[in-house]
Amino acid sequence: MKKRQAYVRTEVGRLFGKKEFYFSVSGIVLILFLSANDGMGHMGDSVLAAVLLSSYDAGFLLTFSLAAIPYATAFTEELEYNYARYLVIRGNLRSYVFSKMLVIFISSVLAMGIGITCFAVCCAVNMPWLDEGMAEYILQFGGYRYFLAHGHYLLWFLLYGIQWGILAGILSMAAAFCSLFLPNKLLVYSVPVLLYQILTEFGADNFRRIAAFDPHVIFDARYNIWNSDIKMFTWALGAGGAAWLLFGLAGMRQLKRRM
Repeated sequence: MKKRQAYVRTEVGRLFGKKEFYFSVSGIVLILFLSANDGMGHMGDSVLAAVLLSSYDAGFLLTFSLAAIPYATAFTEELEYNYARYLVIRGNLRSYVFSKMLVIFISSVLAMGIGITCFAVCCAVNMPWLDEGMAEYILQFGGYRYFLAHGHYLLWFLLYGIQWGILAGILSMAAAFCSLFLPNKLLVYSVPVLLYQILTEFGADNFRRIAAFDPHVIFDARYNIWNSDIKMFTWALGAGGAAWLLFGLAGMRQLKRRM
């Protein structure tokens, strides 16, 4: 456990010094602006409407690839320069893989959460935070209503972004695992979009029939299927934890072969 914590502290410290992280956040903000624009310069009547519109557009898919940029290729890069062997020797393979997957997950959550919050702040320059229609809908059906009702708008957008970020983290971990098989970085960065499309298209006739297993519902705080913020967030985080365990075990097995 101590070795895993040391790995995580080291990698999280490196995260905020990586230019790729800031490129990821900036790219997410840009994609959200393009996604929220209806083609005629109209982005809705409020910041809330612009954020919800941007995350509903097909262009939003690209944010998952952008969120994967800081760390999705970390395994292959460290294998290429033999840095992975050094880290494993200092600790052990299990701690190395699971800590790396955790940092990949955290980096994507932060990139998406910060990106969506920054987009909201930019929109607030010339738009009101709320409009009556969107606010009424979220206050009736959505999550984190307390923050909107009490004027804590930035906290609402941050939590909204973090919840989408959990999905981005899952997809980034999947991309990191696939990077152990794919030699091309562009293919690795495309994995989040491809996997999300698979979950969307091929899941429509089976597991997505149940709201609790639909990624469009689990990770989108405009829905609150249990009418409880704690249950909603815990369920999304639980999905992230299950994916971390799955990809961690699968990554260990593959890295043993590569090393």
